[in-house]
Amino acid sequence: MTKRLTLLSLAALGGATLLAAAPAAGTSRELREMRCDMLEQQRGRMVTIEAPDLHVLEQTAGGRAFAPAIPQGIAAISCGRTSVVPAAWDDRVIHLGLPLFIAAGSQLGVLEIDNGRYRFRFLHGQARPEEQAQIDERLQLFQSRFDAAQRQQ
Repeated sequence: MTKRLTLLSLAALGGATLLAAAPAAGTSRELREMRCDMLEQQRGRMVTIEAPDLHVLEQTAGGRAFAPAIPQGIAAISCGRTSVVPAAWDDRVIHLGLPLFIAAGSQLGVLEIDNGRYRFRFLHGQARPEEQAQIDERLQLFQSRFDAAQRQQ
């Protein structure tokens, strides 16, 4: 049986779990991914579909091609992590034509591409200055890879 939750329920559940697992502010922490799921739009609401074999960090490590089995109707991928800052190869999710929602603690953001430009928007919470600098740096990396690929076509 496939379990389904609304996006806000996932954010609340994931946020509580991540808050308990996250180290104190200011400490160094390794990026970890607790879980990833798929999101399907149903009657104007995003519904979570559990995907136990979906591990974006592991499956995109080192720039590997990301080709999970995505059922028809999936609108996005969501992951609960120790940081909301997109990981080095999270743009591989966007290559599938899907946005990536990232929940960390009380933060929820979405990595997406709009008119050929990568962006990261916060849906809940906001970035600390050091996180925003890391997000900006990561977006520049994604954009440079995207632009280079466009030039080669």
